[in-house]
Amino acid sequence: MRVLPATVLALTVTAACGAPAFAHHSMAFFDQNQEILIEGTVARFDWVNPHMYLYIETESPDGETVVIQGEGLGITQALVDGLDRDALKPGMPIVVRANPNRGGFGKQIRLLDVTTEDGEIHPFYAANRRTRKLTPADSLEGKWAPTRAALGAAFGALARFPLTPEARATREEMLTDGLCYAEPTPVLSIFDEMRSIELGEDEVVLHFDNTGDHVVRTVHMDAEHPADLQPSRHGHSVGRWDGDTLVIDTIGFEPNPSGLGLSVPSSPGKRTVERLTLTEDRTRLRYEVTVEDPVYLTEPATLTQQWDHRPDLEFSPASQACDDEVAERYIEE
Repeated sequence: MRVLPATVLALTVTAACGAPAFAHHSMAFFDQNQEILIEGTVARFDWVNPHMYLYIETESPDGETVVIQGEGLGITQALVDGLDRDALKPGMPIVVRANPNRGGFGKQIRLLDVTTEDGEIHPFYAANRRTRKLTPADSLEGKWAPTRAALGAAFGALARFPLTPEARATREEMLTDGLCYAEPTPVLSIFDEMRSIELGEDEVVLHFDNTGDHVVRTVHMDAEHPADLQPSRHGHSVGRWDGDTLVIDTIGFEPNPSGLGLSVPSSPGKRTVERLTLTEDRTRLRYEVTVEDPVYLTEPATLTQQWDHRPDLEFSPASQACDDEVAERYIEE
C-alpha cells in the first residue's frame, strides 16, 4: 500500500466540509488547503463521540507498514449524512481522501471521505454526494436536519458576527476547544444533526440530538418571561405564532464561554429571537435567528438556514454520549 500524490483544493470557511463546533475543535492541526489520498486497508473503526476514528493500515514513504489515525465527525452528523458504521470493516481495501496533518506523514489526518472496492463513497467531513428526495411536511411538527452545506453557510455567517474587541480577544483563548461541551443557540440550532419539533397549545418542545447528549428546549406559548427567572445554559423561551411562523424569544442565558459559537463567549444579557417557517414546497423549514449581546456584539446579528424534513431519522442512543477520553485523542495529537 502507498500514499498517493496530493491534490490541492482551496477550501473556504463556508465549505461543506465542516467547521469547529460544540464538543469539537479548531481543526488547526490540519491543512485544509491540501488533500491527500491514502490507499490501504481498514485496521479499526471506532464509532464514538465527539468524533469517530478510522485507523488505516498503509505503507509509509520509506516502505514501512504503518497505521494512520483518521479523525471524523460526530455520530449524530454521520447518521444525518448517511454514513453506515458497518460499511467499513477491518481488512477492507479502501482509498481515503483527507486533509493532512501539518506535523507531517503519520500524524492524525482529517477524513473527507472513504471509497471502498465497490466504488461506494462513504462521507465523513465531505458531504454525501447523493441527491436525497425530500417529502413534504404537514406542519412544523416532525423531524428535521440541516445539510452539511447548510451548516457550512451558517458557520460562515457566525464568523462574520460583529464582535467587540473583548469577544475577539477571548475567542483566541479557545476555552472550549476539544471539550465535550453542548453550546446553546445559535450553534445548537444550526448544527447538521437531527432535531424534532412537537407542537402543543401551551408548549412547543424542541429536541436536539447533540453529539449523543440530547438537549430538550421547552417553548412556553403565549406566555411572559417570569420576573424571578433563573439563568440556565439554554435560557427561558416564550413563543407566539405570527401567521404560519413560529417566533421564539429566549432570555435568561447564563454566561457561557462559547455562547455565541466558535469559542466566542456570551453574557447574561444575551437574547435570541428565532423564526421558523415552512418553505413553499413544505420539504424544508426556514430557520432564522437574531442574536443580541451587549457585551460581546457591537450590534444584533442575524443568520438564516434551512432544515430538511427528515422523517427517516431516529435519535442516537444515550450510550453514544460524548466521551471525554475520546475527545482527548485530538488534544493529544
